[in-house]
Formats: sequence, structure tokens, C-alpha cells
Amino acid sequence: MSNIFSEELFTIGARLAEERDRLGYSQKALAANLEKTSRTQIKYELGETTPDAAYFSRLDKLGGDIYYIITGKRSSNNIEKDALEVIEGYRNLDVRGKAGVLALISGMAPPESKAKAVFHGTVGQVIKGDITSPQTFNFGVSDTKKK
Repeated sequence: MSNIFSEELFTIGARLAEERDRLGYSQKALAANLEKTSRTQIKYELGETTPDAAYFSRLDKLGGDIYYIITGKRSSNNIEKDALEVIEGYRNLDVRGKAGVLALISGMAPPESKAKAVFHGTVGQVIKGDITSPQTFNFGVSDTKKK
């Protein structure tokens, strides 16, 4: 067995384990659902052996993303039911409704902070980084008031 083939088996096995976890199965439970032994499932996930077509067919019926397991790229066919409902609802909207949905989504995204405060010169300090809360800087000002 070539080294490249071994690496592919290991990668497929790792993605198989990832899909099993995503679906919420233990190795033993998935093996039972797919009519395999626990040891066989472990060998698949370790990359020691490769699952057959019947295994992948059964896994697909359980919601596994077979395309992802084999290629490492997520399949657009394996979308959760609620996501499909959102997509179908979006498709049924008019232009104004679609614009509203897109605005809502962009408004929910975490803001990209590009704020940067840099002080040079006689201040004696340089401050760089994201400003995530209100900041107050007092330079050359005394806290005591003259009476």
C-alpha cells in the first residue's frame, strides 16, 4: 500500500469519525445501525480499512455527508431541515423581502472592529488594538483641582 493511499484512508477515517460525532452516534451505535461490528467501525475511523458502498449508502440514509467524507468538501445536498425551510422561504420573497432578510443577517454578524488608536511623540506610549469598550485617556491633566 502506497503512502498516499494510507494518508487518504486516514483522512477518510478522520472525516468519518467527525460525521459520526456530528450525527450524535457512538462508534458502537453507528456500527449497529450500519450492520457492522464496533471493531469494523473503529478500523474505518483509524484508516485501517475502507468502508464499502453498502456502508456509505446506509450512512447516507442516516444523514451522513458522504461527499464530505470522501472529498473533504461539504455537500450542498446535506442541509438541515430548518435551513431548507429558510432557503425555501427566502426564494418565495419579493425583492424587498430579500433585501430585508439580507440586511437582518448582516446586522446580526459580529462587527469587524477596525478601530485603532495610536499615539506617538512625547506621550511616551503607543496603544494599538481593538477598542471593545469605552476608553478614557487623560494626558498631562492633574486629578487635583487648584483652589
